[in-house]
Amino acid sequence: DKMNYLDGAVVILSIFELAFLSGGGTFSAFRAVRIMRTFRVLRVARLLKSMQSMQTIIDVISRSIGSFCYLALLLLLFIFIYALLGMQLFGGNLNFDDGLPRANFDTFNISFITVFQLLTIENWQNILYSLMRSDVNKIITVVYLLSWIFIGNYMLLNLFLAILLD
Repeated sequence: DKMNYLDGAVVILSIFELAFLSGGGTFSAFRAVRIMRTFRVLRVARLLKSMQSMQTIIDVISRSIGSFCYLALLLLLFIFIYALLGMQLFGGNLNFDDGLPRANFDTFNISFITVFQLLTIENWQNILYSLMRSDVNKIITVVYLLSWIFIGNYMLLNLFLAILLD
């Protein structure tokens, strides 16, 4: 089996590295051999071949990958739109006396990450508190947050599941 040859090569290279390269002497130029350790991850592929349930899941994902690409582009477009909208509404308004919160809308990169954080609903209440402390109209803040959480989390992310189950 080819995977056995790969496993053997990785083990032999690791033993070679332990024996000769650990001293840091003249062989220090060959430290790139450590990259071969990453091939150990490929041993997990052997398990995927033997498990029938994993084979079924991989088959379903491979059949629906085209639809996933379109849905991922749609999700990226919505994140882009809401990041720009958040920059327009809240950019520069979160400078408080106790400092700028980590999740803010001042630059596009941070705004993009903040909108993704809202999409996953991970620690989104801190963003809510920061936006409510700002000088922006509270109704606009609530409409922005609720619309993004509803559209992003409850519609777009559930479309991923619908495509997977299709």
